Amino acid sequence: MTDPTRSRWLPAACAALLVSAPLAARGALYEDPGWDYFYDGDAASFGVGDLDALDGTWRHDQADKWDGSAPGTGAPGGVAALSEDTTTYLRIQDTGNPVDWSLPDPSNRRIWFGHDIEAEHPGATSVISNGITLTFRARLSSTGILDDVHPDLVDNEPEYPALTQITPWPAGGKGYNVSDDGQGMFTVQEDGAYAVGFALALDDDTFRGNLSQPNVPGGLVMNNVPTSNLPGSDRGRLTGVNAANVVELSDAELLDWHEFWITIVGTDPPGPTTCGSQPTDCHTYEINVYRDGSTTPQTFQARSSIGAEYPGQYIDFGLSSESSFGAVDVDFFGYKLGVVVPAPEPSAGAAALASLGALGATVRRRGRRTRR
Repeated sequence: MTDPTRSRWLPAACAALLVSAPLAARGALYEDPGWDYFYDGDAASFGVGDLDALDGTWRHDQADKWDGSAPGTGAPGGVAALSEDTTTYLRIQDTGNPVDWSLPDPSNRRIWFGHDIEAEHPGATSVISNGITLTFRARLSSTGILDDVHPDLVDNEPEYPALTQITPWPAGGKGYNVSDDGQGMFTVQEDGAYAVGFALALDDDTFRGNLSQPNVPGGLVMNNVPTSNLPGSDRGRLTGVNAANVVELSDAELLDWHEFWITIVGTDPPGPTTCGSQPTDCHTYEINVYRDGSTTPQTFQARSSIGAEYPGQYIDFGLSSESSFGAVDVDFFGYKLGVVVPAPEPSAGAAALASLGALGATVRRRGRRTRR
């Protein structure tokens, strides 16, 4: 005799496991192509001076003001290697500008790490224009130890909504925009001059006070289209509703882990590049963003910044704004030169099938008990 409860419950439960089991079992939903470099989110060394940080391959000079502490110790904010269930990850928290609240530097008001691509590829040049593939898995920080917001009181670009007092960290997390020089939470730069950045941004993170136009929706924001004035998804300074490049995610979705596989390649025609007020002041790129195991990308046309933090070829990550505050958890971050199309991770499918098999056994056991 057929159990009607069983027949209704099984398809929905199976579908849910097929989607969620691989994500719960492991972070990577795409097959490893042989990354040139891969940071696994499990090391948070301060290093020696400004070098040899995290896993020993990152620098944190110039834009960085990390004091070496973790959230809850030292200056407000900081960097910590944490674990949750089976995931090890790096937490980075920038609480704003503690210097405005009488705390001396290094105050964790900017946290920024750079990894030299030439460590793996000596003599490499124009790594974005020639093609590069990035991978990272991240979410906005919202649980565990997070220090209070110390809002910037001086900068001409306050956060929205603006804060004027030390305030508990928002329960819904806090993201970042991509700044004028192309720095996001995750950034790649070429030739010491051009950069493309990506950031997890809440709806409010892209608002800069222009009430005459709708806000850019939140999600994964990046450098804007070539006709825009600035690299970042700064809605108050864009000239048209289609000028922003965004992989839309709701504020609630940004609190969950998301894996991104991103390919970038140059689209400049031969000769001088003109996509701003001066020739050769930026480059243009095609960006394909794959997310959470999908092999169908969202495609964007973007322009570079006109500046980069480090000389040469680098991947960078962190929270580098003087006026913004935000916190991000990073499970991993890696790159491979060249445009590499992703393939699903075989073990992710195996995990789903294993979970489905376990589910079928459970259903069969339940069925036998029901018939007794």
